[in-house]
Amino acid sequence: MTGITHRLLNEKELFAALANGDETAFRQIYHHYKKRLFPFVFKMTHSEDITEELIQEIFIQLWLSRASFKTVQYPTSYIFNLAANKTLNHLKKIANDIRLIEKAAYYYPEWSTNTEDTIAFNESQAMINSAVSELPSQRQLIYRLSREEGLSLEEIADRLNLSRSTVKNQLGHALRSIREFLERRASMFTLLLFLYSNKK
Repeated sequence: MTGITHRLLNEKELFAALANGDETAFRQIYHHYKKRLFPFVFKMTHSEDITEELIQEIFIQLWLSRASFKTVQYPTSYIFNLAANKTLNHLKKIANDIRLIEKAAYYYPEWSTNTEDTIAFNESQAMINSAVSELPSQRQLIYRLSREEGLSLEEIADRLNLSRSTVKNQLGHALRSIREFLERRASMFTLLLFLYSNKK
């Protein structure tokens, strides 16, 4: 049984044509990506009506910013970034509460193994690493011991000769600083990835 492809035929040519305002290319891209974006957005909104509305807004924005595709190297990552950004902005308007973003991150679906998707994750991880590198040295160390080595608060406290409460407090400050860094400088896709990986 042949697997379902997630790539467009002549994808580069289609996006180049879109950048030049080709409506036929836009329609092909629309029909292809609408099917992929629907489950992605629906997992965060849990509403078919809202999902349909957001997808329409995503493609309106895509058409309005079509000239940018002359410089975009990975269109799939660009489109999913746009979808994540648009959906999270919608959720923030509803609640204006970071906890809602964390809830959306909980429902974030697994991506395919396309090269563009892998690059998007790698680029996002690099941005998160940049945020971590800006932390004060002790806070950065505590974060890495907790999230990268998987040590418990007690284990970190023993290793660094600190109290458990100090470690917990410093880790909380680290997570807050990284989140604020990403909110200012990164895409919503990257923020989602960070929130998803730091739910516990």
